[in-house]
Amino acid sequence: AGEVIAGLSREAVTDEAVQAAYDEMTATAAATPEKEWNASHILVATKQEAEAVQERLNSGEDFAAVATEVSTDPGATNGGELGWFGAGQMVPEFEAAVEGMSPGDVSGPIETQFGWHIVKLNEARVKPVPALDEVRSEIVSGIQEKVILSKIEELKAGTEVTLPADGAFDPAILQNLDLLGN
Repeated sequence: AGEVIAGLSREAVTDEAVQAAYDEMTATAAATPEKEWNASHILVATKQEAEAVQERLNSGEDFAAVATEVSTDPGATNGGELGWFGAGQMVPEFEAAVEGMSPGDVSGPIETQFGWHIVKLNEARVKPVPALDEVRSEIVSGIQEKVILSKIEELKAGTEVTLPADGAFDPAILQNLDLLGN
């Protein structure tokens, strides 16, 4: 079985198949571009603390310096910098705030399950499409999985398959090579 799977995989993974899968992936990405944001934040426990932080920022204090001083987030040591993130990677309240901001904007207090945030949007961009070499292994795995599942379905269609009920046998029996004979 292992040899058949390896052979199917070798035959299916051609440069042409990889390029076609990449072209399909990039066409989908171009049709539905995803936004990404780069933001910094200051996290505090109460709304009053967040309002005090906002007053300091409004009076001209440096965001990163205030974050380093008062934020309870582990990222405070690097000025509250969060790096790049996309949709669904932050709690909904946080994501909703950055979606409505322009680079350089600083939010008012935002409450989430973690506490109160003041957010600064550093940059926004459309998520770049990765180069083929960056996603080649994922594409190859996808092609291999597709061809193997297709072969399994083909074999199942040509025969009757009876699956045992859950718990009907001990999976450790699969390790007993004596069952294969000589």
